[in-house]
Amino acid sequence: MNYKYSVVSIAMAAIVLVSLFAVVSSAASASGISMGTTGPAASTSFANGQSNIFAVDNSGTLWSKSVIGGSGTWNSVGGICTSSPAAVSWGTTTRVDVFVRGSNGAVYQRTYNGGWSSWYSLGGQLAPNTGPAVASWSAGRLDVFAEGTNGALYHKWWNGATWSAWESLGGTLTASPAAASPSTGVVDVFARGSDGAVWQRAYNHGWSSWTSLGGHVLAGTGPAVSQDLWVIVQGTNNQLWQNIAGAYGAHWASVGVTPPQALSSSSPGATLTVSDHTLVCFTSTSGQVWYGIHDVTGLISQWTSAGSPP
Repeated sequence: MNYKYSVVSIAMAAIVLVSLFAVVSSAASASGISMGTTGPAASTSFANGQSNIFAVDNSGTLWSKSVIGGSGTWNSVGGICTSSPAAVSWGTTTRVDVFVRGSNGAVYQRTYNGGWSSWYSLGGQLAPNTGPAVASWSAGRLDVFAEGTNGALYHKWWNGATWSAWESLGGTLTASPAAASPSTGVVDVFARGSDGAVWQRAYNHGWSSWTSLGGHVLAGTGPAVSQDLWVIVQGTNNQLWQNIAGAYGAHWASVGVTPPQALSSSSPGATLTVSDHTLVCFTSTSGQVWYGIHDVTGLISQWTSAGSPP
């Protein structure tokens, strides 16, 4: 599999590190949420070629649907979600891990590996109306990111045996982050800053400084990113825009054909398919989930409706 990776070089100044996360282990309680305020997540298993989309219904229940491979029907994953979900597959297996913000503000995880596990709390306190991000560079490794209640980025990882404590990576976030791993030992995380632009920080034997990719991201929404580092955002004109992790500097381009329905005020989702094309998905104002796949030119020429959870 060929992953494209690019490192940008514009430094972000004055990041204050504040450790604010507190572990919360109580179960999430019932709390309704409008699907229109949450965006979808997507993940691909490179073991069976299946690409799945995850979305939240009006009651806060998480659902999953296979849009490439699989049955193509919506199946309940359960839970009480108060934000957009995040999902990732280890690639070499059919395992999928999903993460959500519970009604108590903590991050919750559920794993599919031949069957769904129970929900597990990772603790933490996420900023209201924001969700987690997740990346995996190999089997046995998970990196979870979230915006804390002080606006800083926090990171927690699974090493195959135990979870780390939450650590602060600083910054000033204003929406849910996004993360992807383009190669083993490397993780890139992206977020909307206080200036409305996309900011990036990368791990490769140590964390880089924050760097700006520019852009104008709609308030309340965050970026999406696939494993080949295509970054997707909803612009202030309510259209989808893309950049290859700074390969074009601050130049953002349209994803291709205009979506057939107006985008809701939520973050998009993205994943890399087994054919090395980026799948982009979003929730429309009607509550439907739509997805499109890059062609060989890196553009989306057709959008397909995945419907909405029952």
